[in-house]
Amino acid sequence: MNFGDSIKKIREEKGFSQEELARKLDVAQSTIGMWESGKRTPKLDELNRLSRVLNITINRLIGQMKERKVELVKNEIYVDGEKISDLDATDVDGVVEYINAVKKKKGVIPQTPPPKMNPQAKKILIIDDEQEICEMLYTFLVPHNYKVFLAFNGQMGLEYFEEIRPDIVLLDLKMPDIDGLEVLEIIRKVSDVPVIIITGHPQDVSDIHLADLEIEGFIEKPISLQAVLNSLKYLIGE
Repeated sequence: MNFGDSIKKIREEKGFSQEELARKLDVAQSTIGMWESGKRTPKLDELNRLSRVLNITINRLIGQMKERKVELVKNEIYVDGEKISDLDATDVDGVVEYINAVKKKKGVIPQTPPPKMNPQAKKILIIDDEQEICEMLYTFLVPHNYKVFLAFNGQMGLEYFEEIRPDIVLLDLKMPDIDGLEVLEIIRKVSDVPVIIITGHPQDVSDIHLADLEIEGFIEKPISLQAVLNSLKYLIGE
């Protein structure tokens, strides 16, 4: 079940019409229709309001997260039995404090990062309709001290771009609603933020050059995580 179908199913389970839900959320009924058809994805604040009005967790709205086994053993962290390298006792203490903060107010992510995480970490916006690629990049980049934001279509990507003002954008070209080229054109009207194209069709990058749009390079799918990390470090100057 995709995200739009999930919202529709939960809305109907709760006995709301589109009109009733729109009124409770103070949005247009057409917005609910766009969410349910997959033409638009709710922003974070809209997800929070949906969660409150429908009286369910955000996880249920976006689909259950994969269950993972996390263990803390002698100041070391293991996820699904695999040790997370490059962490020391201070990092583990930070994770424990973060967990305790979440426990105090369930469902709300603390605004302050765990100790030893740089609050000035660079913001990376990933715009790609392939959710597995987004999640893979998120899982890989966050431990390298990047703040990673995910957008699963072009419209959502543009909304997030305006909201978070990322330091670097990773942008897919082939997307169902607004393709990457159009997203790049809109971004370039307001910003010269570094953009790296991620694509399974590198020949399409020529369209970007023909449109005289600036990019910092491209990474071909299937993605090399190390190539992504090297590109980010180069652009940041690390």
